Amino acid sequence: MSSDPANRLPRSDASGFTLLEAIVALVLLSTAGLVLFSWINASFDGLVRIEQSNARAAAELNAMEFMKTVNPMQQPEGQTQLGDVQVKWRAKPITELVANRTDNRDPGPFTVALYETEVSLDGRPSMQPYTIKLRQMGYVRSMADLEDSPNAGLPSGIGKPVK
Repeated sequence: MSSDPANRLPRSDASGFTLLEAIVALVLLSTAGLVLFSWINASFDGLVRIEQSNARAAAELNAMEFMKTVNPMQQPEGQTQLGDVQVKWRAKPITELVANRTDNRDPGPFTVALYETEVSLDGRPSMQPYTIKLRQMGYVRSMADLEDSPNAGLPSGIGKPVK
């Protein structure tokens, strides 16, 4: 059986992708790209939430450290700027004024009261405003210790001598 070269189909030595193989490869590549993009987007959202949480925690720590310097009996309300955060506070007494006691249970030099302080933090636009509550001790020197200057260290209206 001899084959006639004229009846044979031309044989191509060229190799490569067919159109169907190229389409399948593009579908697989685009699916992998979408999955990767979704993962990156979720990671970015998580990073933004972490940054906001860290900023809020830093602002809260700064505000609490600042509030350690505030005597609520002498300064029951006020405001200050701590970096990018506006801090406002308002303190209300939750106990009666009492004289403090020393370790020996002797009367001490201070009159004290417990205060509940509401501290508002506002760091817009990077941080939403919110409020924290603290309990603080307010104090003034007792009148017995202030013989030379009867109103030294006292807020206005507290401990004024009656004539």
